[in-house]
Amino acid sequence: MAKLEITLHEKDGDVTYKQNHITGQKFLDFWELQEKIEKGNLTNVEIITLRVEFIAGLFPNDKLTAEQVLRGLDPWELNNTIQRLDSVILGNEESDEKKEP
Repeated sequence: MAKLEITLHEKDGDVTYKQNHITGQKFLDFWELQEKIEKGNLTNVEIITLRVEFIAGLFPNDKLTAEQVLRGLDPWELNNTIQRLDSVILGNEESDEKKEP
């Protein structure tokens, strides 16, 4: 199983995007984004936009854009998806590969 997966609802059905390698740079980018958010000068819309742009940038597929992520997730899926992917980046959620002895 890929370390990162996101399934989007697209015209022709659900499509799952996968990323097997998360770089140290993406880890650093995550923390830079968190610091920017924590400064408190951003609106909720700006925070969601930045987080979705970050999520889209985690996947190598050029077709996966922030707009596509927003269109492909139901509103109630968005926050849970962001939190789940954040947990994987931080190493808090193990992939199936890590769980196996």
